[in-house]
Amino acid sequence: MPDVLKMGFAGLGEAATRVLPEIVQLPYIKVTAAADARASAREKFREEFGGYAYESVEELCQSPHVDAVYIATPHEFHARHTIIAAENRKHVIVEKPMALSIEECERMNAAAEKYGVKLLCGHTHSFDPPIRKMREIIQGGELGRVCMIHMWNFNDFMVRPYTNRDLEASRGVVLNQGPHQIDIVRLLGGGMVRSVRAMTGTWDPSRPEGAHVCYLEFEDGVPATVIYNGYGFFDVAELFWWVGEGGYLRHPETNAHARKSFKKIAGPGREEKLEELKDKMRYGARSVSEGPVAHGWPGLDEEQQDRKHQKFFGLIVVSCERGDMRQSPDGILIYGEEGKKEVPIGKAVVGRQAEVAELYEAVTNGRPIFHDGRWGEATLEVCLGILQSAAERREIMMSHQVPAWE
Repeated sequence: MPDVLKMGFAGLGEAATRVLPEIVQLPYIKVTAAADARASAREKFREEFGGYAYESVEELCQSPHVDAVYIATPHEFHARHTIIAAENRKHVIVEKPMALSIEECERMNAAAEKYGVKLLCGHTHSFDPPIRKMREIIQGGELGRVCMIHMWNFNDFMVRPYTNRDLEASRGVVLNQGPHQIDIVRLLGGGMVRSVRAMTGTWDPSRPEGAHVCYLEFEDGVPATVIYNGYGFFDVAELFWWVGEGGYLRHPETNAHARKSFKKIAGPGREEKLEELKDKMRYGARSVSEGPVAHGWPGLDEEQQDRKHQKFFGLIVVSCERGDMRQSPDGILIYGEEGKKEVPIGKAVVGRQAEVAELYEAVTNGRPIFHDGRWGEATLEVCLGILQSAAERREIMMSHQVPAWE
């Protein structure tokens, strides 16, 4: 097995400007190739990486210079591109959502199994150290069995510069942001969701779904609620010391600023303006050396701007027989019989680095992939169940669930 995994990147869009800076830091990963239809992106990739750049994902997957493919193409191509990679015996990391239907997931898993390649489903916040620490505490039995789980996220997702075309494939927040929440709740609850009852919210008639309220029941009877509101009024970071999703301090006016900016481009021609804004954020217009868009806000000193806490994807409260727990900025808060205590969490591999590390360990050392295709399919089933339940106004039973890893 190779000491260094040669990674090809499929789709040099906006995601590439966030993902590539993370994974190029890993000593056991070498980004050797990429595919994108835009000549400017391919030229920038050759300039920055000295690697191979292809016009199509098919060419990338056929390349002898690639061991694994990171698929960050539009959602509707995830299944097709995963299967092409598997047929060329390339290991795969596919961004969320894994696919757009259970049938597509089944074909993806069948291809990975047939050709003997690893399939990992990311990117979700279930990789975050605080979530893994909560899972560890649950497994350790310190607080007894899980009794219920609640997860809330209120942010500005629907007033960010995404085009309707981008949002329609993922049904707004449901298939785009929902996998983060469902992956986390399934991991903490043991994986086996029995049923889903949900409603979605489309409060801006010019945009797809921007909110959902879900009630999940696990096979062992544990209930969970999952709430998401992306319309940018209330900000859940207000309940979390103003720490944002990436772990950096979040300005209290972030949502208000996003809404004002979005309102300025309302009316005829909005989609074209959003496309222009999107182009400025894509790889090619931006480079890996520039890094992701800056965080923080004016008025903070340099140390405050750069200080990073643990990643945070909304308020998560897990209630167990002998106590409750939730995240703190730098660890886990446990509310038990002896009062409140904090369990600190040190530095760890996070985000896309954690995904790539899991794939690397599976390929080179034979370790299991926990976020594999069957896990990703089970998460997508719940997300699709949210949409079906909302449309039919009834409980939807699950049939493709798998247990969380021990």
